Amino acid sequence: MSKSALKILNTAEELFNQYSFTSVGVDLIRDESGCSKTTMYTYFKNKQHLVAEVLKTRDQRFQQSLIEYVGQHTGLSALDRIYDWHINWFQTDHFKGCLFVRAVAESSTEDTEILGVSKQHKIWLRAFIHQALGKNDHSQEIVELFYNVIEGLISRFLVEGFDQNIADLNKHILNTYQQALK
Repeated sequence: MSKSALKILNTAEELFNQYSFTSVGVDLIRDESGCSKTTMYTYFKNKQHLVAEVLKTRDQRFQQSLIEYVGQHTGLSALDRIYDWHINWFQTDHFKGCLFVRAVAESSTEDTEILGVSKQHKIWLRAFIHQALGKNDHSQEIVELFYNVIEGLISRFLVEGFDQNIADLNKHILNTYQQALK
């Protein structure tokens, strides 16, 4: 991908994350990226295409970062790493909730590529949790609970702000549940 296309993608992602998909227009992206409208439309046929490409790029970065953070850990240790990765993300200055959920909320049913990329992101995360946990008699239940807690904390910490006590309590609840199922 060219430097111009990457600059447009990175600028669009920052703006979409900081504000919203609907409030950020192509003119603002053009101005902030320093690229012309012609250059932008050379790489992205319309705003929906740009949003989808931003989400694809973010998903690749997300997957790579989470895989690297989990490393060679497996089982409950891997779940601890996945949880900790999310807790670290919640505490960053740029945390504004899940960009994929926000994209779906701001899209219409015609935005099939945006909806598809967002759905695949969530499916990948659940599959990664399942793969990291490994097979056991209760893996399905653990994966569902773990995934739902992570998703719930994304919303909770976006709305209420990060609270380490709540993060610790939820980790304790998850660990207690997982240990009980052993």
